[in-house]
Amino acid sequence: MEHQLVHLINRLDPERLHFEVCCLRHAGVNAGKLKPGVPVHLLQKAEGFQWSAVRALRGILRQGFDLVHTHNLSPLIYAALATRGGITPIFHGEHAQLTPAEFTRKRLWQRRLLYRCCRAVHTVSSGQREELLKTGLRHPRLTAILNGVNTDHFKPPASNDERRTSKARLGLDASDDLQWIGIVARFGAYKRHADLIQAFESLAANHPRTRLLMLGDGGPEKERVLQMARESQMAPRIHWAGYQSDPAPWYQVMDLLVVPSLNEGLSNTTLEAMSCAVPVMSHDNCGAREMIRNHEGGWVRDLAGVEALKQSLSEILPVLPEMGPVVGRAGRERVSRHFSWTGMAEQYSVWLEACAGRRSFPA
Repeated sequence: MEHQLVHLINRLDPERLHFEVCCLRHAGVNAGKLKPGVPVHLLQKAEGFQWSAVRALRGILRQGFDLVHTHNLSPLIYAALATRGGITPIFHGEHAQLTPAEFTRKRLWQRRLLYRCCRAVHTVSSGQREELLKTGLRHPRLTAILNGVNTDHFKPPASNDERRTSKARLGLDASDDLQWIGIVARFGAYKRHADLIQAFESLAANHPRTRLLMLGDGGPEKERVLQMARESQMAPRIHWAGYQSDPAPWYQVMDLLVVPSLNEGLSNTTLEAMSCAVPVMSHDNCGAREMIRNHEGGWVRDLAGVEALKQSLSEILPVLPEMGPVVGRAGRERVSRHFSWTGMAEQYSVWLEACAGRRSFPA
């Protein structure tokens, strides 16, 4: 979410839209990627609800902003309280499917109440929008603005030689006959690293040339998953690369990206891999079938469980050398047509300006 926001701000026309970023707690790794001249305010909120953060945000907004763009529930709570009395209109974004914890009576009541404070609400996939409607979370201006990807940056390697050189540069075995399965995610329970490691262990003996590559850092499951990887009998074949500020070179050396996540809005990693012509095997989560269709980019399967992951991998890995490049190229073409960065930025621009009262809302 933060990654998308930074690139959106950097892309939009500064003559039309001026941004300032407000972090409830602290600046993360993406703050340094903002273009020069974008102020970043740090509220340094402690754990739990803090009225001091509400007051600090209210002071910032009183400087005269036309709109506050919130992302997920916690920022919406603070923005709604800080804008009491209509200081600044709110354009609210939901970036992922609701987890079971979000379906409690309290959380649903909070969203229903706070949506009334918003000028408009957006999701990042059509499926996510439909889920909100079925849950009874409605707004007169509830729209889907699909995530996009920078296809100029996320692109396939120019040749096999370049791919081989990239592997060596990244410290990976550059042998052409190896299959690199990747997962790119922080270590949260819904990302299911542990399930993927177990599935990999189960099929590794029958696929001796297959390797598992994990990108990402942080999250409550990190230590448990990394310990599991270290203690695995397949540990020499599991590579953790940590957080990568630029994951593009890592996608380019993958043969398959696995997205077993149970909770998505519209997976950025799926779009990035597809843009690099890497086939994707995705769980049938929110937005997956909007990105991957008819093998254009990969396969959408029910991956809810270790056995389901193992079964799908055992079916796909043998055909990957032949089908992978074809499926990957089709995915690259699909992303270029339907999920361009330019198209996403223009949609956001229209809605931001409409919510700020500078133009009419799109039909």
